[in-house]
Amino acid sequence: MIVRGWFRGARRWWPAVAGAIALGAAAVVTLPWSAAAAETSIQDTARGTGTGQVQFSAGWHFCSGTCGKASDRSYVWSEVTGATATIRFTGRQISLFGVKEPFSYIATATIDGGVPADVDEYAATATATAVKVWVSPSLADGPHTLVLRMTNRKHPASAGGRSFTFDRADVLGGSATPPAPSPPAKSRAAPPPSLPAATKSAPFPRSGRASGLPWSDGGYFLHDPAQADAFAAWRGRPVDNIVAFPARETWPLLLDEWWADTVPASFRATRDDFIVAVPLWTDDGNAGTDADWRTLAAGIAAVDGDAYVRLGWEMNCCKSLATDAAAWRAQFARAAGLLKAAAPSLRIVFNPNEGASEPNLVADASTLFVDGLVDVVAIDAYDWYPAYSTSDVHFTKRYGWNWWYDFAQSKGLPFALGEFSVATGDPGAGGDDPAYFTKVYHWLSAKQKARPGSIAFVSLFNEPDTYCQCNVYPTTPNPAAAARYREVVNSLTG
Repeated sequence: MIVRGWFRGARRWWPAVAGAIALGAAAVVTLPWSAAAAETSIQDTARGTGTGQVQFSAGWHFCSGTCGKASDRSYVWSEVTGATATIRFTGRQISLFGVKEPFSYIATATIDGGVPADVDEYAATATATAVKVWVSPSLADGPHTLVLRMTNRKHPASAGGRSFTFDRADVLGGSATPPAPSPPAKSRAAPPPSLPAATKSAPFPRSGRASGLPWSDGGYFLHDPAQADAFAAWRGRPVDNIVAFPARETWPLLLDEWWADTVPASFRATRDDFIVAVPLWTDDGNAGTDADWRTLAAGIAAVDGDAYVRLGWEMNCCKSLATDAAAWRAQFARAAGLLKAAAPSLRIVFNPNEGASEPNLVADASTLFVDGLVDVVAIDAYDWYPAYSTSDVHFTKRYGWNWWYDFAQSKGLPFALGEFSVATGDPGAGGDDPAYFTKVYHWLSAKQKARPGSIAFVSLFNEPDTYCQCNVYPTTPNPAAAARYREVVNSLTG
């Protein structure tokens, strides 16, 4: 079940041993309240959308070589962040079974749209058979839907790959007395959760944004709506944007719309921003058919009609690499045109990495810009090489912050931060550096004050994984930077 290869982090390629999430079976039995409880199983092979079946998104694979770990010699696994398994069952409790391994990651289990619960399959030694990995709380005896979703989080001791497995689900039905009904599932139209009492009096003035900041201010929260809500409560202000990264290995995976469910219940498409990073080519080199691009546009617009699309982002270092300027511009123009034709209100973002291009790529990323098809110019900028606490060169150098801001203004377009944060996981980075957030938000505020409306959105990359450790929430390993981030965000008004 170990697949050797490469996975791509937020910034660059990394060698890895890929693991999986495995599913085997789940069983459902419904008995009268007066009957004795009974348990049945729903196996991973029971595919479909009906009761007692499992519906898998793209990104799941059958076991090979280790299938004997499951009683029916079948389980499934995934290494794709956001991959889902939807189990429809009738009963009052459900248990999930999988293979625990030293390289397993964490998935979340969400029942009837409620609060996601972590399912951690890490074990120091791989289990010889599929074992029980999670049990739900008691439910109202009746029909339910469980969504199991792969995250990019892991147990601190997990190392060597990323996997989650599913073998089966056992369902308990019947109860002695009628249980109380479950609370209704949250919908996207539900009101946002209340902030802690200490923050309810914080002023959120004129900008019209939920955060009250003068620009759309949010970020990437592991494709986890609960994490986005927890982050907002921690920082004391709602978030205005949610960043998503669809799977980019192949077009079938790119078109799997699991990312449509990554916005929290508090998200309002008429007020907030969905921001999607889309490659110009999938990792297998496929440029996509015209129909593929139209389908993708429709899926994004269904979440947010005027969503931002970071098309071919970080082309000068890390993604959709620009090795030939003419070929890159042609594909960008084609993709942007097809997206706009299918969903005219989508906003296309031209999004290089801050700084000079990597070797063997187009030296001047600005020559890749296609007039008439771009709505925002953004950069990705992290606290490294050199650290912001030791130098202002990132703001002043060619292809730095000022350079790209002025470039955007010369095109009559606003500027944005597609990704930004401190970085503790990379040698030579700034680490737990509060000065970084001081300088970033001072710069943003000065530009916005000088030219109101010139900053479109700001998206924090709140990634805790070890290659980056860019998170401020949870505050480890960056407590000083986290405190400064929260302080400066709450000092600003619209």
